[in-house]
Amino acid sequence: MKNRYPIYFCIAATILLFSACKQNEISPDNKPNVRALRTNEAQTVKNSTDFAFNVFHQLNEMQPVDKNQFISPFSIAMAVAMTYNGANTTTKDGIKKALSMQGLTDEEQNSAFQSIADYLNGIDKTVTFSPANSIWYRKGLIPQTNFVETNQQYFDAEVNELDFTKNDAISSINDWVKDKTKGKIDKIISEIGGEQVMLLINAIYFKGAWTKKFDKSSTQEENFYLQSGSTVKKEFMRGNVSVNLYKDEDKVLVDLPYGNKQFTMTLIMPQNTKTIESLIEQSTTESFTNWLAESDSVAIDIKLPKFKFEGDYTKKEFNVILANLGMGEAFSDEADFSNLLVGINKGVLKIDEVAHKTFVQVDETGTEAAAVTSISIGYTTAPPPPPVYSFNRPFIYMIREKSSGVILFIGKMMNPTVEKY
Repeated sequence: MKNRYPIYFCIAATILLFSACKQNEISPDNKPNVRALRTNEAQTVKNSTDFAFNVFHQLNEMQPVDKNQFISPFSIAMAVAMTYNGANTTTKDGIKKALSMQGLTDEEQNSAFQSIADYLNGIDKTVTFSPANSIWYRKGLIPQTNFVETNQQYFDAEVNELDFTKNDAISSINDWVKDKTKGKIDKIISEIGGEQVMLLINAIYFKGAWTKKFDKSSTQEENFYLQSGSTVKKEFMRGNVSVNLYKDEDKVLVDLPYGNKQFTMTLIMPQNTKTIESLIEQSTTESFTNWLAESDSVAIDIKLPKFKFEGDYTKKEFNVILANLGMGEAFSDEADFSNLLVGINKGVLKIDEVAHKTFVQVDETGTEAAAVTSISIGYTTAPPPPPVYSFNRPFIYMIREKSSGVILFIGKMMNPTVEKY
């Protein structure tokens, strides 16, 4: 009998690569806390899945064939969605296109991100799922009230004024990142340029266990066959588990459950002479949905390598990817972020860099994963240097107390080389 459970749960789990639960079977008090998605939520999940595959395809085309990849499209989407709330006119339209968010009003889109995050957090009691958002802006600037209130309301964003010129500014931001990812990602920025005015950051942390844990005594070293034809040695976990399975002549798909089985890790492997590239080309929202819908619930013997991987995408890969998806104007001198800061017109600010870091570790007990996305906003051109007032001619000077107006000392400097009257 085909498994027809609601497809959006699998999609959400695949996007986030989440995991859960601390026991081998579902406990009676941890039944899945599920409900039908509201219209805007269902549309946002569909749009987010489109975005996930679009980003994944773009990144795969940019990177060497044999390079590991691990990203969090949900983290990227949330950071971009917060930035969207500060954009205007055609820049805003481009960001919406890149996020595949057509068909939703701003309020519907923001509300959906909020409710989906809350919903995911409540599906499995044993899941540790911690999304967090923050906005850091340069001291002395004034964010637009609506921009701040919208991101606080829908993204629970912490908003912090920060002196970007201080030595501890970078560590303040990186300490926040380290705290929100439980130490798995210790920094997202290494410098703050003089042209940067704001950083918008999303962090996601997740930890959990397989529904049925792998027996460590069954783990043994075996060959992993590289696409080049050579092999490497790696520890493989082995177990008999209940999964959802789909296979055809090109591929095999296994939906491996965590916790109360609402969150899964979906594994897709090419078969016969097919390559991973051809499989990626086939992977779209529609095809993925069909594969899951046609999967069967079965018990299988499975071998899975233990692995740990850290992704570091801080070389502006995502500037290119997001521009290719339709929001190129946001990175250009024509960008319109007039809804971001008070007194800012079109063409003054642009997105300077989208940085993304990830962490994942898979072993016999389950999966631990984290992601951080940072979007830095800067001037389209370097701001003019502040005027220099050089007191290079005689001047008056005084020492006074401001609240009372009392002048304690007053004098004039006619020759700074003379030290006595």
